[in-house]
Amino acid sequence: MSPATEKTSTAAGWYTIGQMRAWEKNPKKHPDSNVADIARSVRRFGFVAPVVVWGSRGQIVAGHGRYLAAQMILRADPGAYLATDAPGPALIPVRVVEFASDAEASAYALADNRLTEANPMEPLDVAAILKEIQDAGGDVEVPGWTEAEIAAMISPADPADVAWKEFDERIGDDAPKGKQMKCPHCGEVFNA
Repeated sequence: MSPATEKTSTAAGWYTIGQMRAWEKNPKKHPDSNVADIARSVRRFGFVAPVVVWGSRGQIVAGHGRYLAAQMILRADPGAYLATDAPGPALIPVRVVEFASDAEASAYALADNRLTEANPMEPLDVAAILKEIQDAGGDVEVPGWTEAEIAAMISPADPADVAWKEFDERIGDDAPKGKQMKCPHCGEVFNA
């Protein structure tokens, strides 16, 4: 932690939608389907991870998807409790930080997004965990995967069926020219 932010962050607080605003330069886009998945997660598990807000500016630095999901939930139910421990309705947990500069806030926002996407989950491990949840009688409908993807992971006809792993476009960079590849999201087959 830099000395500029070390003594100016609070562990947690509660903000309403109106007390914060999105970072207009946020490079991470959240299509409606992604926001709906995050909203389903919030409805099921509660608002677990706080939004990081630059306190003096009220600017969101990390957590834009959760912010958009909260807006979606509150449009449908303005009095919703978004977190089980919220002191009142329509409150979002936040971590308030005073960044030293726009550059520091921007760098943190980029790092926060990049570090999560740079470490994809292992499909076979996810499949094993989903199977454990199912065997324990739990609800395996986890936001972020379709019912068909979950069914294929829990009861694959072939271990290759559990190949939903996030597609890294750089994979093809070092592939021999002409190597046939398949997109794990849409199934399109193409040559590198």
